[in-house]
Amino acid sequence: MKDYKIQLARHLRQEQTSAEAALWDVLRNRNFQNLKFRRQHPLKGYIVDFYCDELELVIELDGGYHNTKEQKSKDENRDFHLSFLGHRVLRYQNDIVFNNLESVYKDIKLKQTQTAEHFEKAQIKKKNSKIDSKTSPFSAGEGLGMREITILSTKKLKPNQRDLLLGQGFSMVDYNAIAIEYLDFKMPKKTENIIFTSQNGVKGFLNKSQSAPFSVGSPDSYREGMRVFCVGQKTKALLEENGLKVTKTAQNSVKLGEFIINNHKNDQFHYFCGSERRDELPDILNTSEISLFEVKTYKTTLKQKKFNQKWDGILFFSPSGVESYFSVNKEELQAIPQQVQNGSPLFICIGETTANEVRKYFKNVVIANSTSVESVIAKTVKLLTIKK
Repeated sequence: MKDYKIQLARHLRQEQTSAEAALWDVLRNRNFQNLKFRRQHPLKGYIVDFYCDELELVIELDGGYHNTKEQKSKDENRDFHLSFLGHRVLRYQNDIVFNNLESVYKDIKLKQTQTAEHFEKAQIKKKNSKIDSKTSPFSAGEGLGMREITILSTKKLKPNQRDLLLGQGFSMVDYNAIAIEYLDFKMPKKTENIIFTSQNGVKGFLNKSQSAPFSVGSPDSYREGMRVFCVGQKTKALLEENGLKVTKTAQNSVKLGEFIINNHKNDQFHYFCGSERRDELPDILNTSEISLFEVKTYKTTLKQKKFNQKWDGILFFSPSGVESYFSVNKEELQAIPQQVQNGSPLFICIGETTANEVRKYFKNVVIANSTSVESVIAKTVKLLTIKK
């Protein structure tokens, strides 16, 4: 893998964009501030456009395709991961190099100054710690005088996801606010158009369609000619991983319903959903007299847990998770004085539907850039580090 990255980096150096070539003319051979930059440099599994080891600084230049929502999310997660690993990232649109190169110079100089100041402070702290180790509860680092940020996640995070928060110096608690139980249901004999609004709906469908005996034919023959409609990129990815081609993906149920009304008004649909599914999509389709048959594939159980603690940020990943949390913690949150409710805590949600559920209780809601756990974490870090 390492050899492949090196070969790819070499190839990319031969295929520079005009913006990369223009900036490289400025940065090469220590031309700027006597800083040594490398171009198309392999770094922690990535290949970055420009890298200065002395400043641990990454510079990325973006062309037009970076403006898509999906690519913006990928860029955000990449930058966040690099930042977590100790690197600083500057990202610019290509036209900045041609129209406002001075701003790039200014940003690099600022990073150079900050690096020098950080080194000087570290040396002073190191010297003072030798003189009197009792002068501070902190032995070293940038934590001196900083308040600890507290995070609650309503979903158990994977170790690498937890590290993204803990590595920023946050204190966190995670738990599963809901439990999923897959149901035994009767598979429809024939489905030409099927809808999924969650990964759990997909998993329930797959569990049934891949089980034996299969009463309506083999799984492959059953899926032939099937058109699949879904909500969310993660749901789409799961479907495609299991050989199901997705006809349309929408950001939320409302947008998916509008697409179906405009393009498939005379078609019949099967909706594989949970026993406690939301009403938006069925209401939209039923109002337009589109035939919709619901198939309950899983059951959601609320795992209520009361917390006698104040949080700077609470992460939500589903409307059911919101319901579970507020069902036993609402009174304590409402006890927060009205004048500070807009500042604490901050509710970070994976999508618009989840955010709408939170807005029934509080208005201080933000939505991640994409429907992924990593995007929720990245948004949390970006917004809450300013409190430190």
